[in-house]
Amino acid sequence: MLPRSPFELLILDCDGVVVDSEPITIRVLTEMLNGLGASIEAEEVAQKFTGHTFAHTLELVAELLRAPLPQDFVPNYHDRTFAAMEAELKPVRGIETVLDQITIPYCVASNGPHVKMRKTLGITSLLSRFEGRMFSSADVPRGKPFPDLFLFVARHFAVQPSACLVVEDSASGVTAALAAGMRVYGFAESTPESRLLAAGAHRVFRQMSDLPSLVTGIQCN
Repeated sequence: MLPRSPFELLILDCDGVVVDSEPITIRVLTEMLNGLGASIEAEEVAQKFTGHTFAHTLELVAELLRAPLPQDFVPNYHDRTFAAMEAELKPVRGIETVLDQITIPYCVASNGPHVKMRKTLGITSLLSRFEGRMFSSADVPRGKPFPDLFLFVARHFAVQPSACLVVEDSASGVTAALAAGMRVYGFAESTPESRLLAAGAHRVFRQMSDLPSLVTGIQCN
């Protein structure tokens, strides 16, 4: 049996930590940008756009293209990503077993909207595990990299920020957690470790199966 955790709340990012949606959204966005003449690789798309609110992502895309976005860009993006997710989306490897082992309250906090979280968690059969425990940047004035969302979650659970552990796979999320005064671990299954450490993650891990021990404060190799 694992020892008692020094944390009172585990806050998980959704995309890339709970559901393996990042490769899908990055691929679709890369294809659409190149279709508009951007000539950009998926790795650069991941670095530039991962972890932002959708509104900010659209601003960054317009800057990249140096032109206003086509009127059908947003609906086409949603149609293509949701269609691909319906066909391909899976939970992050090992997340179901990990959630079974976590003994403290947990939730998801995402820059994505509630409708997207419900969609992705539903497709992966994880929705029931997070029902009533889903938080979005739409709930606060500012999304990540600002601390608003994480502080909102801490208040909801009546937990001090210092007692929260956040798991993030983006530099934006790490920055937000640090600004909220929370402990933050970077999940580097798909994200370069160096990017998460440079953002200030207290430690980085690559296998989701390590998380239960990390929640209790046990050091993993």
